[in-house]
Amino acid sequence: MQIEKFKIGRTPKPFCSLIFAFFNFKLSLVDARLREGIRLFNAGRYFNAHEALEEFYLSAAEQDKPFVEGLIQLAAALRMFHDFSETKGPARMARQAIIRLENYQPKYLGVRVQDLIEAMESWAGELEANPAVARAGAPKIRLSRFIFF
Repeated sequence: MQIEKFKIGRTPKPFCSLIFAFFNFKLSLVDARLREGIRLFNAGRYFNAHEALEEFYLSAAEQDKPFVEGLIQLAAALRMFHDFSETKGPARMARQAIIRLENYQPKYLGVRVQDLIEAMESWAGELEANPAVARAGAPKIRLSRFIFF
């Protein structure tokens, strides 16, 4: 029995091609409008993030809409706090968004939902206790990454 040696420039076996195609497909699953909304959110541009996420919402599948609504609520909560210095409304809105997002843990549509919920719970608590601290520590939406062995 001979063991095939690796040769540079060798054409991959059909199974390998299938695996590579699958991962390339999975890596591109996050819609560009959702990614743009997340990018704007993480940059602190909450109004623009809200608008981008609403645009994504309009064409989202029905099962994705409550999840996107939760992200939109988070953007609105942070905008209310950062742009208008509100405290009670944003904390309440963040907690309502968390309720919407809880069914999508740990990850959904490429978003690390569990991490986001923990960060938002912490932020809402800080907001009620000390708004100055909450202003410096606005949570970010993190995307999941594929980890290979």
